Amino acid sequence: MIAIGFTQIYRQGAGLLDRLGETSAMFGRKPLVVTDSFGRAAFGARVDAALTTAGLSPEFFEHSGEVSPQAIEAVVAAARDKACDFAMGLGGGKILDLSKAVKLLLGLPVVVVPTVASNDAPTSRVIVTYNPDGTFIGPRFLDRNPDAVFVDTEVIAKAPVRFLIAGMGDALATHFEARQCLASGAQNFFAGRPTQTALALAELCYNLVRRHGEAAVQAVRAQMVNDDLERIVEANVLLSGLGFEGCGVAGAHAVSQGFTLIPELHGRLHGEEVAVGLLAQLVLEGRDQAFMADMFGFYRRVGLPASLADLGLAKPTPAQLETIAAFACRPKSRMYNMAVPVSVERTQAALARVEELAAATL
Repeated sequence: MIAIGFTQIYRQGAGLLDRLGETSAMFGRKPLVVTDSFGRAAFGARVDAALTTAGLSPEFFEHSGEVSPQAIEAVVAAARDKACDFAMGLGGGKILDLSKAVKLLLGLPVVVVPTVASNDAPTSRVIVTYNPDGTFIGPRFLDRNPDAVFVDTEVIAKAPVRFLIAGMGDALATHFEARQCLASGAQNFFAGRPTQTALALAELCYNLVRRHGEAAVQAVRAQMVNDDLERIVEANVLLSGLGFEGCGVAGAHAVSQGFTLIPELHGRLHGEEVAVGLLAQLVLEGRDQAFMADMFGFYRRVGLPASLADLGLAKPTPAQLETIAAFACRPKSRMYNMAVPVSVERTQAALARVEELAAATL
């Protein structure tokens, strides 16, 4: 069986934040707007105005921290107690995942409004959960994708450029993990095999990042919306999201999850972690020197972290590398979606090799 899923509506463009009322009114009249303190301060008044002008009655729920079981319980209780009829996530990946929990546990529609393009969470039916201390628990799944995703590229252009760069790290991995899942026969996130559509989306995602990534970074540094930025936002948010769910993930994400066990690596963005995990996957795949040099060159040009040292672990010890590798290769890990042999020892060696290659490209 082949399978793929889609969000019902995807809209992207400058100025969408001020049109949220007209675009989301089809889902209900009383949204629970899930955000954090920054999102409330930066965008709360605009969102409230856009929703109330359209006759909606928004309630706001603020959260800072991880998408933990405790946070999920709190947001669901807020939606129930305030008699909300749909949820709206306004923020980054963790806030968006938290808003999805309302759909998961109460069955209400969810509208996703990312304020950064730092990962592919917006279109996904996956909720990635963590303990309050930031250690990884695992995914939970909606029965279908978010009902709508609205991306205001003016908002993205004014966010710190680090977020866009991190999103490119997440997006770059989509194509390579898709090819491993295809070769190994692994199931995707819909318990099926990848469609040709999903594989094409994953490849397009990679091509757009390579073609427009450097110019898009410059656009955000100038807080300017142009075609390069539009294409990268589409890659980071839409194509990567549909691609990873429709094809599956493999070594890059498995390795990145191991980073959560290292205190020195806490606080890094998901896409930054996946970018380094991807380099370890490519080493495991046996990519040649020219290919690796090209990837490291692109990482350096756009500002992606290319090693654990770049992530903040200056001199990773063998014990730390083994801890990461052991978690990546734990039972039922998506590391086993790889079509090449994997083990704790090979993964540890791949991580060490990434550090060597990164040092040589400084």
